[in-house]
Amino acid sequence: MGTLRLLLALAVVAAHAGPAFGWSWLTMTEGPRSVQAFYAVSGFYMTLVLHEKYVGPGMYATFLRARLLRLFPMYAVVAAATVVAALLFQAAGLGVFPPLACWQAHGGVLTATDAALLATSNALLVGQDALCFAAVDPANGALGWHAKALAQPQPAWPFLFVPQAWTVCVELMFYAVAPLLVRRPAWLLAGIALLSFGARASTIRSFGVGWDPWTYRFFPFELAHFLVGALACRAYFALRARDLLPRPACRLALAAAVALPIAAPHLDDAMWQGWYGAPGLVLLLACLLPFVFAATRDSRLDRAVGELSYPVYLVHLLCVYAVDAADSPWLSAHRSEVVAAASLLLAAALWRGVGAPLERLRTTLVPR
Repeated sequence: MGTLRLLLALAVVAAHAGPAFGWSWLTMTEGPRSVQAFYAVSGFYMTLVLHEKYVGPGMYATFLRARLLRLFPMYAVVAAATVVAALLFQAAGLGVFPPLACWQAHGGVLTATDAALLATSNALLVGQDALCFAAVDPANGALGWHAKALAQPQPAWPFLFVPQAWTVCVELMFYAVAPLLVRRPAWLLAGIALLSFGARASTIRSFGVGWDPWTYRFFPFELAHFLVGALACRAYFALRARDLLPRPACRLALAAAVALPIAAPHLDDAMWQGWYGAPGLVLLLACLLPFVFAATRDSRLDRAVGELSYPVYLVHLLCVYAVDAADSPWLSAHRSEVVAAASLLLAAALWRGVGAPLERLRTTLVPR
């Protein structure tokens, strides 16, 4: 499923930098839908490893350590690189990166406690999803919660140097509960998923909060997407046990799964999003995942491609900041293509220099 994961990451890149070459079809599933589809893929993978790898006493802590080792070091490198690049660009008299500009413009009005909280969130990745629901009061510098935080004069998220990493925090919350959930009976997982979807629908309908961040950043509402992926993995186990994963069907499902994000801009918007915020894309994708995984599980190329998805997701806004701050007419004219290409190159370097060595270390955490 590596190709699918990279496509979803590139759809987020297109959402922030525009589709490469101006080709609208490269917009694909756009940012929010890509994130929610990735939640389902994550639910599938975590269910798989928790059933087949992390089994036995002490494996809960081992699982969490392994996931943190997978996610945090690469985040820390990108966060540090963004700070350094922002300072270097400013020292060279070029444009100012938005996060640095935000700290310089508004950091002085923050209370000491709130400044420390925002700095800690940048450093340790903790609470970045919660900051999407917070804003700074310009009058007293206090950080407070708002139902429409992103519409406030100074929301909290621009203080983050890797602002897209809020999704990693949502992932980590799922990892914390996954060992307690995904081994439960399928009917229970389905029930919890329905409760999560129902809570989303009733809250949006009753309180009228059908806007970002409520539509895809609130973990209790997003849990359903993870569990849809978990149920898809349980379906994979059942189909595998009955030898019901024929190769032609798996290849057809793989082609459909790759085509689905690409075709999304040309399909009815109501299919992907509605007042209930439960896009049909995730449900359709979940139906394909058992076959997609069976088709790609032994492919080294697909696995190598998939390893780029997380680094691409992490580095792409750094590339956007750098291209915009360079203030070059040529770069501005080719912004989308340059950001996409630079994201892929930096992602490959990040994986080779940080991700791959830590992956080898991570495999030693789990005894054979």
